[in-house]
Amino acid sequence: MNWPVFIGTIVVGAVSAWWIFRDARGRDYNPVIWAVACVFSALTVSVFGTLAVVVIYLFLRPRGELFACPHCSKKYIHNLAFCPHCGKPVKKECLKCHDLMELDQDVCPHCGMRSA
Repeated sequence: MNWPVFIGTIVVGAVSAWWIFRDARGRDYNPVIWAVACVFSALTVSVFGTLAVVVIYLFLRPRGELFACPHCSKKYIHNLAFCPHCGKPVKKECLKCHDLMELDQDVCPHCGMRSA
């Protein structure tokens, strides 16, 4: 067994799993499953398996801009109403059209109704 290659594979797998976990959590996209897949591929297939999992994740993850939560300052994807980290609301619902709008907006951008 070649120890430097094995340790390098473990390090690449752990760093990739950590990055995927953080990104998937902000996108509310099964962070534990993706991180476990990354570590499992590092242990069984090698660095190439880990890189394959990262590439597959990049193609399948939800697209969109990440914003900072006003409550906990962690990243969340733009279309969520609640922060996946702290669970507090990051958007509010319009009482007329029931569409989501930013917390600091007074007028709904979709129907024009003023919020109370």
